[in-house]
Amino acid sequence: MFRQKLGILMVPLTVLSLLLAACAPATAPQAPAATQASAAPTAAKAAAPQGTAAPAAAPTATPGVVAIQKAEQTQAELEGEIVISIQSNDVQTYQALADAYMKLHPKVKVLVELRPPGGEDSYLQWVRTQFAAGTPRVSIIENPHFLDLIQEGRILNWGPYMNKVNPYTGKKWEESFENWALNLTRDQTTGELYYLPYMSNQTFWVYNKDAFKKAGITDVPPQPTWDQFVDWCKKLKAAGYTCIAQEGVTDRIWGGGKLPWLMRSAMDQYRRSDVQLARCQPGDWCYQEAIDSKWKYDPTDPRNDDPDKVSINVVRNLAALKDKKITFDNECTAEMMDKIGQIFKIENGFVPEGFLGLKDSYPLFLTGKAAMRLDTGRIFTQFEKDVKALAEGAYPDASAVSGDQAKAATAFEIGTFAFPSIEGKCVQGKARANELPAGYLALPKKDRKQNDLEADFTMFWTSPQGMKIYLANKLDPKNLQGGIQGPTIIKGVELPEKWQKIFGSQPFIGNYEKPGAPADKVARGFWFYEPTKREWAIMVQDFFAGKLSSKDFSTKYQKLLEDNWDGLLKYLNFTPDDIQHPEKRPPGWVAGGPY
Repeated sequence: MFRQKLGILMVPLTVLSLLLAACAPATAPQAPAATQASAAPTAAKAAAPQGTAAPAAAPTATPGVVAIQKAEQTQAELEGEIVISIQSNDVQTYQALADAYMKLHPKVKVLVELRPPGGEDSYLQWVRTQFAAGTPRVSIIENPHFLDLIQEGRILNWGPYMNKVNPYTGKKWEESFENWALNLTRDQTTGELYYLPYMSNQTFWVYNKDAFKKAGITDVPPQPTWDQFVDWCKKLKAAGYTCIAQEGVTDRIWGGGKLPWLMRSAMDQYRRSDVQLARCQPGDWCYQEAIDSKWKYDPTDPRNDDPDKVSINVVRNLAALKDKKITFDNECTAEMMDKIGQIFKIENGFVPEGFLGLKDSYPLFLTGKAAMRLDTGRIFTQFEKDVKALAEGAYPDASAVSGDQAKAATAFEIGTFAFPSIEGKCVQGKARANELPAGYLALPKKDRKQNDLEADFTMFWTSPQGMKIYLANKLDPKNLQGGIQGPTIIKGVELPEKWQKIFGSQPFIGNYEKPGAPADKVARGFWFYEPTKREWAIMVQDFFAGKLSSKDFSTKYQKLLEDNWDGLLKYLNFTPDDIQHPEKRPPGWVAGGPY
């Protein structure tokens, strides 16, 4: 059901995604649970595969079964240690995977040593420290922003493993994944793959239906206009509600919060035409005759700039910025900020009290004090658990509401709508969102034997057998740390009918985050280069606080690029000479993933 809808609306690039961005981690109750394997619940036993012996050989066995038999025989002596160190508090799910794998391979020890969520930046810094003394002990890490480590040759390229047979399916590993998802994470010209997705994610707005009814809002289209959105906030404010539950501290604006999704969607609406300057031309190293010779710019088609429609040349994109064919000190950037300011400027009264110092606004939504918030599909699987956790005092940071308000929290009916489309003189296309793969698994590069072992575990995880264990625990009603953002991208695994129906009902409006997408690379600083992201976040705060006009913001944005140009090139592993030759692939360039 879900894949049929994908095929019709978004293939090969679509859907229900995180990332992350990207995507950023969802704010959720994170009880201070231990992160060691010994502290994990034992729910894995219920989800573990039935039996571990290889099926008996028989003349009627299918080729797939025979392949699995042979693979299990050769794998019987796998041994070593694997350390799962992703950012999560969901010990139950990862311990279930570990237990099931260790049952198949008794000589392998899988340790679940998760990193508690604390913002994207804190996890990235922790990962980098693991490499400081040489080869790290950790095995499985997960984040879409390891560019510096990839450039240093510290992260494993999954590409060669994709062509190997997955011993848990008997088929080439690549065949386990939806092709559109791999297209969004790997280098289309070399096949290099440093981030391995396994789930999907979609971002959208979620709202309290009771609050909307009390405010007199009866018409909620699947994708409203920005003017409708502003009007809703006025009505909700008049009815006594905070319009949106949103965090405003710096790290939530530039990294782990929800606001970057909206800012990136807005920039995508205002800079859709930049793809014409950044596209690969005949003679370029990235030009693909089969697709690029047929491409025509069409901003009405949300899939017009998908990787299977047009190739992007990062050199041409950077050259356009350097030559000021793409600029930000103009009326269009100012118009964009004025539109966003209609909702987020503090003077309008639509954001929570103390907005710029608020680290977690979710309790405002859970208690019904705020009527809307940006979220992912995770809200469907976790909302009632989150309300319960807040009411029972298990929510880690409920400081946004009083103790009595938290205790009185009760579930209510929620609805969703897609990112509102802005209407303005400079707008070039309708709003798009994060509809992309989720889960960016990476392996630190080690010796061949150890990486082979870690890859084998990942093959198990991304097999139907492993993913069923993963989903059973993520969707366990008793697992307060569980939840998913969207369906899996692993073939042969379907969600329970209830969740298929819920996730399949969300409208697809297109994805702004894809390899090379020129507008997204300049939406919060430049190419995720940290000095520009941080300064951009401060600029956004100052604008929301009324310290910067939209014109001043646009002027500072251009200056931000110029002041950090040399650092940006170094970060991307480019030389100034590289920018002069768009026909050549820069020797230090790493493509694929969100870059």
